[in-house]
Amino acid sequence: MPEAMTEHFDVIVAGGGAGGLAAAVAAARMGARVLLVERYGFLGGAAANSLVLAYCGFFQKGETPVSAVEGIGAEVLRDLAELGQDVSAVRSRSGNWIIMLDPEAVKFAFDRFCTKTAVTVLLHSRVTGIATAGEGIASVTLTDHAGSHEFSASAFVDATGEATVCHLAGVEMFVDATRDDNVQPASMPIRIGGVAPNAVFDRNLLTQVIAEHNSGVVDMIPRADGGVMMQLPASGDYWWMNIDLVTDGLTGASLTHVEQQARREAWRNLALLRKLPGFENAYIAATGPQIGIRESRRPRSLHDLTGEALSRGTRRPDGIGHAAWPIEVHEAPGRARFVDIGGDGFADIPLDALRVSGKHNLFLAGRVAGADEAAYGSLRVMGTAFATGHAAGVAAAHSALGKGLSVTAVRRELAKQGALI
Repeated sequence: MPEAMTEHFDVIVAGGGAGGLAAAVAAARMGARVLLVERYGFLGGAAANSLVLAYCGFFQKGETPVSAVEGIGAEVLRDLAELGQDVSAVRSRSGNWIIMLDPEAVKFAFDRFCTKTAVTVLLHSRVTGIATAGEGIASVTLTDHAGSHEFSASAFVDATGEATVCHLAGVEMFVDATRDDNVQPASMPIRIGGVAPNAVFDRNLLTQVIAEHNSGVVDMIPRADGGVMMQLPASGDYWWMNIDLVTDGLTGASLTHVEQQARREAWRNLALLRKLPGFENAYIAATGPQIGIRESRRPRSLHDLTGEALSRGTRRPDGIGHAAWPIEVHEAPGRARFVDIGGDGFADIPLDALRVSGKHNLFLAGRVAGADEAAYGSLRVMGTAFATGHAAGVAAAHSALGKGLSVTAVRRELAKQGALI
């Protein structure tokens, strides 16, 4: 049996997605000794583990793409470009600007970022316990196949998506009650290969095929227009998102049910897709290690970003980043609504949306950052997660290194690191 590991870091970041990477890199650039923990064998978050192959939130909506996120997020895009990926803004069917992704490039780019900024990475590890000290967290227990190991730190960032650190630390958690505690449905994007090089995707024909299917079955396809179908950079494969299922996003029983159901639906949908010209030899090239979770439990922050602030495009003196993706709320499988951001096309995210009551050295990044039900539909996307993660990492490093946690100091450091505030 290996000996238990005990080690101290200035900052420990849990979760290796966009928010977690940005937090770890930002803190390391301030001189903090940083540990980044990820449960999978790779970094990249939903882009890598759920095949959510589009960065949303990097740009404001409009006739031309206007940057809403810079700093570490923009640096990641430049790294992806160096690896040969086209990171040009693409206008989606919703009228919003997105960046299509290659998951292997994302994994490698994240690895390289951690190496060049001296971030210690621990993969295949889950946070399974928390030790508190007074009004803060003292250490986390990380569990891998060899056992459980304790790591202490002066500050922590929860970028887990499911707010695991917050939950284990006893932070007040909630699920939006306005939908009778039903969180937004999950989606399983699939990667489609085998499409003829000269094939043209015929949405009208697919809509007709789905309508014929739906007319005679119980298990109807909710996205009757075929859903999202976009060609990917590099491979030329297609990214297809047409499977939405309700899950709590937390329990093994619920996740097992939707994972297996999603695979059944993927193969059913493939048979329909093959009826399109040029798609006769299409096949499922990949699904992610897990279904894409939009929402589960969330912590209450000191000051949640609100839907009202987004509708007004509210600017704030304590802003640490821009929320520019529209309020995108998936009310049920196949049913989503978009509400554009007001004002100048973005709203400021307050620093206190990255902090919780009662845990002075715990910070939030990514989709666990504080937001009410409406604002969550904007704040949760990966482009914006780079912004909240960047700020959370700066705040955590200020706390850990004894530099004081003032809005002015955090904003000054974010500007120094190239963030857009």
